[in-house]
This record gives sequence, structure tokens and C-alpha cells, in this order.
Amino acid sequence: KTLNDIETNDNALQKTAGSTFLLKSKKVDAGIYFNPKNWKTIKMSVLPTAEYTFQNLTNPNTMILGCLISENAPVQTLKNLRDIMLASVQAKADYFKLNKSEYRTVNGIKVLFVDYSLNTSGMDFHYIGNYYLTEDGYCNLVAFTYEKEFEKNKSEMMNFINGLVKTEKSKASTTIEYMSPPPPMETKRK
Repeated sequence: KTLNDIETNDNALQKTAGSTFLLKSKKVDAGIYFNPKNWKTIKMSVLPTAEYTFQNLTNPNTMILGCLISENAPVQTLKNLRDIMLASVQAKADYFKLNKSEYRTVNGIKVLFVDYSLNTSGMDFHYIGNYYLTEDGYCNLVAFTYEKEFEKNKSEMMNFINGLVKTEKSKASTTIEYMSPPPPMETKRK
């Protein structure tokens, strides 16, 4: 039943007041507002479609990560996007359970919220994410942690994924810095 049904949440959700830092996607018209006191960007090249990867700073002893993922793919509906994503995740997991999926309005845009648990290589993880279709493709913002850590960190993770917004894509620019030449070297006098 959970795999076939997608509920609708009529409550409009917003980013938190502390989510003040905006990172824009370079591929699609979407981005994320996040709280720089609670999250930092990190380098992680596990997912080729991940534009930004984040680490939570509220509890340094707990691994809570997030990703802004985008792709210029011609996905037609949010349900199609969910089905593609689920098939991909299930193929790589030893165990998979879809806990919930529902349509939501987050920061004025229609998204699909997905909550699932999986086991891979003997480790249990819990993921939540908001998935959004744009004219150029899709964007999703996910957060995940170990299954046993999920309930106590759920609020922080929900605040993170609710930072997804519609925005113009980032315009990559090159900055050229000009520096003065170094002063001439002094010659030593004997």
C-alpha cells in the first residue's frame, strides 16, 4: 500500500528563520537555504549528481549528512521521479522499506516528500528528502543518518530538507585577481 499510495499534506511548510545561507544549483532552478551554524558543506564525491554535500554540526559524535542532488533529466511527474529513485535505491540496498511518501508545499513549491529506511553492507540508514521538478530536470534535497539516530535528529533533518526553494540557477563566474608584483630583491653589500 505504501508503495502505491502517495498522501497529500495540506500544511504549507517553510524554511526556518535560522536558514539564512542560500546555495543555488548550477543545473536547475532550485537551491537550498540552510543554517550555517548547524550545517557545513563538505567534499564528498560518492554521488555524481550531488552538487553539494553537507554535514550537520549540532552533534559531532553523530553522522548526519545531507545532499542537494540535481540532474537535467526529462522526468514528467513527481510520481515518476519517486518510482525511478526507489528502483535505483532498492537495486543497491540489501534491505529497503518505504516508510512514507506525500505531496507537500514547501516554500511555495510543490514537492514530493519521501521517507525510507535501508540496510547496505550490514548498516541501517534512515533517509528523508524533498523532490522537486523544474523545467530543466529535477532537484532533491535529502538528509540521512543511522537508523538508531533518526528519531532524536528528525527535527533537525526536517528543518534542513525544508530549505529547498525555487531560485534561478547559479551563474558560474570566473574571478580574476590581479596582484602587485613583489618588490625587487635587495642586493647584499659587502
